[in-house]
Amino acid sequence: MLRAATNLRTTTRSHCRPLTLVEMTIILSVIAILTAVLVPTVMSHITQARILRARQDVRTLSEAIVRQYQDMGFVPQTRDSRNGGPGSSAIHLLVSPGNTPACSPDSHDTTDWQTTDADYLENHLMNNVPGYRLKAIGGTGWNGPYLATSPESDPWGNRYMINIEYFDSTTGALGADGAVKLAVFVISAGQDGTIDTAYSQPLTDVNLRGDDIAHRLQ
Repeated sequence: MLRAATNLRTTTRSHCRPLTLVEMTIILSVIAILTAVLVPTVMSHITQARILRARQDVRTLSEAIVRQYQDMGFVPQTRDSRNGGPGSSAIHLLVSPGNTPACSPDSHDTTDWQTTDADYLENHLMNNVPGYRLKAIGGTGWNGPYLATSPESDPWGNRYMINIEYFDSTTGALGADGAVKLAVFVISAGQDGTIDTAYSQPLTDVNLRGDDIAHRLQ
């Protein structure tokens, strides 16, 4: 019985031979072909998923700003509050965490996305850092948080940005001064990480440029 078992093991091992060079070459060739076919498809799906996420994020941030406006009667355009309303420390831009996008040298009026006074969205939508009055029954005031989680960077690691200084709650295309209102964007610089859309654009002539992803607040 012991000899039979030994012969069985010897017979089993005899079937496990190393691959030949030709066989290895064929296997590696198949793997290379599959990689060449599948990688672009997978990368395309990843890119599309990031774009879809960015589109959803800019819409979500827009909706949060609108809800805050409905509660307070004004949008956050200052870092501080006075008597529960806006204060005197003006901000022009609200941003999420993340890298500051590059500005396209070929597009007019993009540098303000980099250089203008900014404050974090989290300070206004998640935490009442300026100290707005809290909303009471039948009254107006801060009633956040307005997002389920704190704002994050866009899928490419850059800031979401809102040129909130131009928000004007009056009806119509003209502001109180009689001039055409300017567009307000919640914007991502997109996959290339470069902001191509002009910071200041009249409502009557709005252009979203490059691969920027945005939702209009105004």
